[in-house]
Amino acid sequence: MQLPPELSDFVRGALNKGMTRAQISSCLASSDWTPLEIETALEAWDYSATAGAVPRPQRATSAWEALFYALLFAALGMVVANSLTLQHGLITLWVPEHGDSYSSYGLGQLRWSMAALIIFAPVFHWLHHKDARATGTNPAQKHGTIRRWLSALAVFAAAMTLLCTAIYVIYRFLDGDMTARFIAKSGSVTLMACVVLLYFRQDRLTAGHWDTLAPNWLVTGIAALTLALSFWSVGGPAQGRMEHRDSLRLSDLQQLQRDVAACMERTDTAPSELDLPEALDPMTCARNPHQLTGYAAEITYERLGPRRFQLCTTVEDPQKLRLYNGTLQGDRLCIERKL
Repeated sequence: MQLPPELSDFVRGALNKGMTRAQISSCLASSDWTPLEIETALEAWDYSATAGAVPRPQRATSAWEALFYALLFAALGMVVANSLTLQHGLITLWVPEHGDSYSSYGLGQLRWSMAALIIFAPVFHWLHHKDARATGTNPAQKHGTIRRWLSALAVFAAAMTLLCTAIYVIYRFLDGDMTARFIAKSGSVTLMACVVLLYFRQDRLTAGHWDTLAPNWLVTGIAALTLALSFWSVGGPAQGRMEHRDSLRLSDLQQLQRDVAACMERTDTAPSELDLPEALDPMTCARNPHQLTGYAAEITYERLGPRRFQLCTTVEDPQKLRLYNGTLQGDRLCIERKL
């Protein structure tokens, strides 16, 4: 551990004055230095009758300490940020608003945050317990310079988040734009900011029940609950594969309707005399069949008029499809085209 300069100077001066190590230890203990700090300070100096206090080699550990706490606080930040992302996505789904175009298809985008939580929540929990064991052995480690600076930055970010959230809530209230969804999302941000403040509050308290109160369990508990609700709403790997297959079907459908339209318009018939066939295999008009998937063979053609047609296919989960120019009839997806 890195010794405060004043402690090292005191031990050197005391040794040069002829004080024994036991006397020095007693003096330091009466001034609230921890046993590990006292032992480390005494081991940093040797004493020679001719030369007085002689320094022993010290191996710096500040770089590794900085790496450890950077990982710990980065893991905490990833857990908090991705928990918020998932919470806001779920709130958007569960608290609909008039004219809202968001639907369940948007939840597929939340799987990145789900993956991040699966990785970083256990990493944060493990790093926290490693730090708790280290500070249990050496309470002075809680007051290290690197830890204090990183903690202060985290508390500053959480405090500013709370203040900015309060400002925005008041603004929306004054603007007459308070909605249930906005209130729920603001509450989510406030909750996570308070959790961060609670987590770092233990660093400023003396030893006692706060050392074992485990705000880290609150962080990981909220992350686990959010992750479970996300799995329930978004679905797991099977749901993801289903959505991917439907996405391929939609891509093939969009490509084939352009190809069929181009195929019909290349005929020698004048536009005013153009009459679409009653039956057609869409694959015969495919310009780049190698770019299509096997699902293209399931696409069917239907003539709607002399110059109108539609292509249709069956999808597995129509609620998760993001449509721009198609229509859904149950599990049947169709795209209409006019020549």
